Parts: sequence; C-alpha cells; structure tokens
Amino acid sequence: MIHLFKSLARITHLKAETALEDANAIDLIDLKIKDSEAKLSSAKNTLASLIIRQRGEQKSLTRIEKQVADLEERAGLALDARKNDLARDAAEAIAELEDEAALRRQTCDGIGDRIEKIRRSIEKAHRRLVSLKQGAQAAKSVAMERKAQKSINRSIDTTTSFAEAERLISKVTNMSDPFEEGQVLEEIDEGLSRRNIKDRMAEAGFGAATKTRADDVLERLAAKTSTKKAS
Repeated sequence: MIHLFKSLARITHLKAETALEDANAIDLIDLKIKDSEAKLSSAKNTLASLIIRQRGEQKSLTRIEKQVADLEERAGLALDARKNDLARDAAEAIAELEDEAALRRQTCDGIGDRIEKIRRSIEKAHRRLVSLKQGAQAAKSVAMERKAQKSINRSIDTTTSFAEAERLISKVTNMSDPFEEGQVLEEIDEGLSRRNIKDRMAEAGFGAATKTRADDVLERLAAKTSTKKAS
C-alpha cells in the first residue's frame, strides 16, 4: 500500500511538473538560451586567454631563438680566436636556451591543440545557438497563435452561443402555423360534436349534397354552354 501511495504521489508530481513546464515553456526556452549564451561567452573568453598566452609563448620562443643565433655566432668567433673558455660558456648558455626553447615550443603546441578544440566547440555551439534562437522564434509565434485562438474561442463562447442560437432558430422555424392549427382544432371539435356527420354522409353518396362543390359548378357551366350551342 505504501508503495502504491508513493507511486501515485510520484505520478501526481510528474503531472504537475509537466503542466508547469508546458505553461512556462517559452520563458524556459529563453532562460536556456541565455544560459547557453553565457556558456558560449565564457568559452570565448577562455579561447581569448589561450590565444594571448600562445602569442606570449611564441614571442618568448622567437626571442630565445634570436639569442641562440647570436650566441652561436659569437661562440664561432671565439673558437676562431682560440678562446675556448668563452666558447664553452657560450655553448652552455646555448644549451640552456635550446632546452627552454624546446619547452616553450612544446607549450605552444599544447596550447595550439587546446585552442583548436575550443574553437571547434565554439563554432558548433554557435551554430546550435543560432538554431535554438530560430526555434524559439518559431515557438513564440506558435504560442502567440494559440493564445490568440484561445482568446477568440473564449470571446465567442461568452458573447455568442452558437448552440443556443441554433436551437432557437430551429424552434421558431418548426413552430406550427396558427391558421392551420385553428382549422385542425375546428375539425376536431366538429368531429367530437358530430356536427359534420351530415357533410361526411353526403360526401359518401348518402343523400343530397350539403355544400356546393367545384365539380358541380363546372358541370352546370358545361351544360349551359351545350344548351346555347344547340339553340
């Protein structure tokens, strides 16, 4: 039972979290984009620092290489002058400078590798950020359309009840004709009071007609016409 309650509580929490995320999706998108921009800016600052450091190391390397070249030239002159002690001192200095140059060259290469990796990461992040901003713009447009549609739906629901209007129209158009209804009621009343029994029997051929029919009028007129032609 406890496990069931925990599961139900977790489900409720997840539903609430999902609903909250859906309700604030646009704001969350903007926040994530700002976080991404901040990280990208930090990566750019790191890249700038590495480039500056690499340039410093390269300048130091260039300076050392110039010192080595100068000392080699001087050591050569000392050897020519048989100043072997000076030549040895120069050679020792050159050896130290070459070790330093090798270390700085190795440092420059390592920094260069890091710069290249970070540069590729920045380019990739930049493309993703551009895509995110485009997607965010599309999402905002969709959200605005949905909000407008909901507003229209609410406006229609509160100011015009289509279903109620259709019901009233159907009610009015399907109402019975008062004149026809009066005739039917009169016929019903006559049937109940038996006042029309004579008319119904005459129409059935039992006894003389109680009302003048159109057929009788036509027969009379035809007979008159025939008599006039015969005379």
